[in-house]
Amino acid sequence: MTDKIFNIRVDRRSFLAGSAAIAASTLPSPLIRSASAQEFAGKQIRVLTWSDPTGQAAVKNIMQTFEAKTGAKVIADLTGSTSDMIAKIKASASKPQYDVVVLSGFGADSLAEAGLLEKPDTSAIANLSRVDPKYQTGANGHGIGYFLWSDGLIYNTNRYTTPPKSYDVIWNAANEGKIVLPTPDNLGALELIIVAAKAAGGDLKNPDPGFELLKKMKGKALAVTTNSNQIADLFRSNAVNAAGVMSPLTFSTFIPNPEFNIGGTYDLAEGFFVDLQYMVIPKGHPGDAATVNAFLNHALDPVVQGKMAEEVWYGPINQDAILSDKAKQSPFIPSPAVIKERANRLDSGFLASVRDDWIQRYTDAVM
Repeated sequence: MTDKIFNIRVDRRSFLAGSAAIAASTLPSPLIRSASAQEFAGKQIRVLTWSDPTGQAAVKNIMQTFEAKTGAKVIADLTGSTSDMIAKIKASASKPQYDVVVLSGFGADSLAEAGLLEKPDTSAIANLSRVDPKYQTGANGHGIGYFLWSDGLIYNTNRYTTPPKSYDVIWNAANEGKIVLPTPDNLGALELIIVAAKAAGGDLKNPDPGFELLKKMKGKALAVTTNSNQIADLFRSNAVNAAGVMSPLTFSTFIPNPEFNIGGTYDLAEGFFVDLQYMVIPKGHPGDAATVNAFLNHALDPVVQGKMAEEVWYGPINQDAILSDKAKQSPFIPSPAVIKERANRLDSGFLASVRDDWIQRYTDAVM
């Protein structure tokens, strides 16, 4: 019998702290015309983001296409996690090295609260006008929306020939010993607390019933981990029936391979969770401001948003994102319409205020 796994680690999906402010903008369009006219030839900017497949996709679909379109040079610095990016920006605060940082919401909030970011000129980012106002800005106006990271349910395609319709499979007695839960430090754990609270008659502000429900999982989960390679091996051996709350994006290299028996779904009665990723500008950045604004605008281009969504299963925030027929049919790429109708936007400010307490209570409940 497979031993139970308890693997606590901090990764890019770890929820550290944060809050988001939302603002709408009225935006003109001259920048798009100038950007396409090679106005930025000879200009150079430096962009910091993840080294994982999402960062590599950004190099290919955003940075390289921006270079081809504008003549500007983009130097990419790829690193392991949002925490690494925060450390880099703080370490270089006296002599900033980066013009744009692409990172998770908690990172944008952390840098904004530290006074290390400048507020972008939203009037110079024309594509923001086609972004749902909920996703335009955040981090007290210091962050420009980028893409949505989406969390749902991962399931075994041998056990479920059609996707489960609810997170309740997690505490279904039939799946005892065959469930993987997220680690306490992971955002998925806080999302699972919210799901459990609602399932048990509570809500976001009254999570106690949820913790009581989660206590029933103690000793009944096969693993508490967010290591995608480890989880994929468990699915491949049919040791696991479901995992959540987790993102299909994390398993994008495994899901297409039927050998792993992994499926993922956002089509859940409770909806799915979205976490807005941001683009931010460090205070005192060395590059040309107009080039930086053009880059932010390019990242929100409908074609670029569609390409990124298709390659790494991001949720596009430009409502006019151009998705291929294949992408439109994929259950792993939430369309702008699905996002608008089914997505649960997290209240990062509230979660930051309860984070430490919830992590401890979750740990006590399931481990």
